[in-house]
Amino acid sequence: MEELIRFVVNYEVGIYLVLGIVLLINLRSLLSARILLGKANFGLEREVAQKRIRSAFTFIFLVSLLGLSNFILVSVASIRYPGIAQIATPTIDLLSTQTPYTGEGIDPNVTPQGLQQTQTAIAVTGCIPDQLEWIDPQSGDEIRGSIELIGTVNLPNLGFYKYEYRYQEDDIWTPISAGNKPVVEGALGGTWNTDQLQPGNYHLRLVVSDNMNNLVKPCEIEVKVLPQ
Repeated sequence: MEELIRFVVNYEVGIYLVLGIVLLINLRSLLSARILLGKANFGLEREVAQKRIRSAFTFIFLVSLLGLSNFILVSVASIRYPGIAQIATPTIDLLSTQTPYTGEGIDPNVTPQGLQQTQTAIAVTGCIPDQLEWIDPQSGDEIRGSIELIGTVNLPNLGFYKYEYRYQEDDIWTPISAGNKPVVEGALGGTWNTDQLQPGNYHLRLVVSDNMNNLVKPCEIEVKVLPQ
């Protein structure tokens, strides 16, 4: 469903353009059929003209319905999935070189051992202190029910972010919600309802892209969902 919504949002203008062209063609056909009906002198001519009118009306109704459905879908998507047009995980460009994290923002007074531990944690989890991290829950936490997700997404040139989960034994990530505004140790904009989930270990991750659609390494943690 998310893929369909993303497609509609990304190609909204093109969809309206195609629908508009189809609508104009059928309006022209309707006008032509009306003129033909007015000039018809025989029953067969009138019948053909009436069929063309009914056909044109049918197409106009369907095109209008599609246009309305597209408008409603895009409107709902903008509320339910903020930043949906950019939510798709970008394809990795094999020809580009990824700029490694330089440790910017880390306290220069920390010991070399502490700095090494911090950089190791960043490399493993993708989480960057004070820039991209989970506040609640944290890795290893045990949770149940509906919980408010709290974290920090405060990277330079932020484009958008989304957060999602997957069962430990699955490869499919399920989106929870998304946003495009910086958050510092605050609510990420949604709750995670685990009532219907199978108890066990789950992965939570924050996926972030900058305003040039460059993907940042996701910040990923593991939590345990307890039975109700």
